[in-house]
Amino acid sequence: MTIALTQIPGIGPSTAKVLAENGFKSAQQLAGTTIAQLAKVPGFGTARASRAINAAIELLAAAGESTAKAAQTTKRPRRTAQKPAPRPTTGTKADTDTKETKMKKLTKKEQEKLKKAAAKKAAAKKAAAKKAAAKKVAAKKAAAKKAAAKKAAAKKAAAKKAKEKKAKEKKAKEKKAKAKKAKAKKAKSKKSKK
Repeated sequence: MTIALTQIPGIGPSTAKVLAENGFKSAQQLAGTTIAQLAKVPGFGTARASRAINAAIELLAAAGESTAKAAQTTKRPRRTAQKPAPRPTTGTKADTDTKETKMKKLTKKEQEKLKKAAAKKAAAKKAAAKKAAAKKVAAKKAAAKKAAAKKAAAKKAAAKKAKEKKAKEKKAKEKKAKAKKAKAKKAKSKKSKK
C-alpha cells in the first residue's frame, strides 16, 4: 500500500508537490532515499532531509511496513547517513556562498518569507536607531535649556546682590554724611555759645 507524502509529519501539500517534481511520490520512496539525494531537492538541507527520512521511516513502521520493504519499493540503494560538510567560518566568501545555496534550495514562498523577515528586522533596527538619535537630541536640547536657565538665574541673582550692595553702601554713606553734618552743627553751636 502506497502512503502519501502529506501523511508524513512536517510535509504539507506544497512540499509534497516539490518532492513529487523531483521523483519522490510516496512515503516509501522517501524512506528509501539517502540524505545526500534528498538534500538536492529545493528547500531541503541535510538537517531537513534527515528529519523527513526519519519521519517517513517512523510512519511506515507504524503502518507495519519495514524500511527494507520500502527500500525495495523505491529501487534506490540505502546508504548510511552522510555527515554534513563542516560549516565555514562566518564572514568568509564560503559563508556567503552557503547562504546563497540555501536560498536557492528554498521554495519561492520560503524565500519571500525570509526576505520579508529580513526587511522587517532592518526596518526595526532603523526605527530603533532613529528613536535613539531623537532621544539623544532631546536630551541634549533639555540639558542646554537647563544650563541656560541656570546661567540666567545666576546672572539675575548676581545683579540683585550687586544692586542691594550698592543701595546699602549709598545708605551707609548718607548716614555717615548726616552724622558728620550733625556733629559739625553741634560743634558750631557750642562755639557760638562761648
